[in-house]
Amino acid sequence: MQDPHALWTFLDQAVEHFSTTPDAELLVRAQAEFRQRTGEYEPGQRWYEERIRLFHDWFLLDRLLPDGRVPLARFLAERGPSLSDAQRAVYRDLLRAGHRSLFEVDRSRGLSLRLLDRIGGASFEVPLETGLASLVTYDLLDARLIGPTGTPFLARGLLVHPRRAHDAILEVLERARELCDGPCWEMLDILARMKVAYDRADNPRVPATYGPESYLFREFARSLGDGRPTV
Repeated sequence: MQDPHALWTFLDQAVEHFSTTPDAELLVRAQAEFRQRTGEYEPGQRWYEERIRLFHDWFLLDRLLPDGRVPLARFLAERGPSLSDAQRAVYRDLLRAGHRSLFEVDRSRGLSLRLLDRIGGASFEVPLETGLASLVTYDLLDARLIGPTGTPFLARGLLVHPRRAHDAILEVLERARELCDGPCWEMLDILARMKVAYDRADNPRVPATYGPESYLFREFARSLGDGRPTV
């Protein structure tokens, strides 16, 4: 079984590469885009660490560069000759294996979690790592599965939505599925923006932030109707 902490180290090395090369501006521009898509965050805010980890995963594995590659593929092309065969194999597998979605904890038992993909519909069994011990049944997570050797693990970027918003989140996902006529992956970023609004509120109210009548969901629904971007 691959050690998830070792996989995180591989990804950290790739982020470090882009923070120190002449192309460091790519990382800066990508973070500005990610803030626009998922909500503002700054150092010192209590949600900063969860956001920066989520951003790093998104940057390496999702954001397309002008040449059509994701940054992790570019890192492998540029640094590959200096890596060992085993290291290159891990990076190639990481490029092939990765899945971000909204997962619901179906059960926590022994040393594993069973997760239900609330957008794509599949289910997954993942190891219960030390940092996940506080998760309980019905928790909803914006998370990414990685697992190049077969057993999926949760990547370090992990956003846990408030438990009291569980039913409202599932309702807006169902509304979005109807609007999109199928799985609506754009809702991951909309929900991330909702959580920023919730975290910032002095007196957070679920219906106003997460419900189908919330301003963020109504804005999203309007964008589908008139063809405007959803971010």
